Amino acid sequence: MRKKITVMVMATALLGGAWACYGVPSPADAPPPLRCGAMERLDRPEGFPGPIARVLDLSEAQKKRIDSIVDEQRGLDHTRMEKERELRDQLRGIEEAFPLNEAALQGAAQKLAELEVKRMVSRAKTRARIEALLTPAQRSLAEKLRPRKEDARPEPPCGCGGDQRGERSPMDEPERR
Repeated sequence: MRKKITVMVMATALLGGAWACYGVPSPADAPPPLRCGAMERLDRPEGFPGPIARVLDLSEAQKKRIDSIVDEQRGLDHTRMEKERELRDQLRGIEEAFPLNEAALQGAAQKLAELEVKRMVSRAKTRARIEALLTPAQRSLAEKLRPRKEDARPEPPCGCGGDQRGERSPMDEPERR
């Protein structure tokens, strides 16, 4: 009997806590909740990461120019994404149609590929425009700070990455307690 009462009290406390946190509506003027894993950054300008701007020691004029370049790129990306969405919908419709119109499918796919090429070229131009605003010292520091693809790849959970093949894996070691 005592166990049942303890379990009921714990369940009530958990449900009550969950209701208090998530079930109570927030005021109308409350900011929207952050998405999972996001951190609120009050020190960051809208378009350019604040920590990088501080590390590179950008002047106010450089910050403003970079922000305008990034905002311009964001606008281009937005219109390009809308076109891509329309083309993907068109592709889906062509794929699902019977009989298959291969010429129309190839045409829509080529238009989509052209948009991808334009996006890549546009981003490269934007990066070049931003780098042109930096001093040589800032440019070399920015190059050192730029993440590399090799650095971003996570370590396999088994410890048997490409550079570790043939070596002992963590599974070979005796268990430590």
